[in-house]
Amino acid sequence: MKARAASLAAILAFGAASAASAADKLYTAYNIWFEQPTKVYSTNYQKGNILPAGSEVKDVKRSKDKLEFTDVTLGLKFTFEFVDRHHPGLTGEQWMARFLTAEDFAALSQGLTSEEIKAIRAGEVKAGMSKKAVLLAAGYPPEVGTASIKLDTWKYWRHRFGNYLVRFSDGKVSKSEQ
Repeated sequence: MKARAASLAAILAFGAASAASAADKLYTAYNIWFEQPTKVYSTNYQKGNILPAGSEVKDVKRSKDKLEFTDVTLGLKFTFEFVDRHHPGLTGEQWMARFLTAEDFAALSQGLTSEEIKAIRAGEVKAGMSKKAVLLAAGYPPEVGTASIKLDTWKYWRHRFGNYLVRFSDGKVSKSEQ
């Protein structure tokens, strides 16, 4: 596991998938919404299509404020733009490191209930879901509205002008306005 984490760190640090061995695979760490894969915003607006958590990716490239990769199944190249004002206190590198993982969906969703997995696959946040399940279903809430995922209220955006809250009690969703 430490070797895989080091491989992932090398890929993110040097911006080239060639830094990993042929046995290493990378996957999306959570559901990512997109209308056009050529320009996906860092706020992860929950509008359009979903690139599912655990989707295998290749050809990873990164620069200061941009992350690019190709989804293996869809064959689509995705370009993500980091908007720092939406993520105060977070660097572009920290934001990018959240996107990709060496774990496939089975590993990412280990320990979750079948109801949580069904909601994640649908991109839904429902009462009773754990914080881990919400992160897989909706991604990280932008720091401009949620200073820390340790808080019990998270703010997500549907689009540029609409948002919703997810409230937790004892680590489980007590109310979602999604």
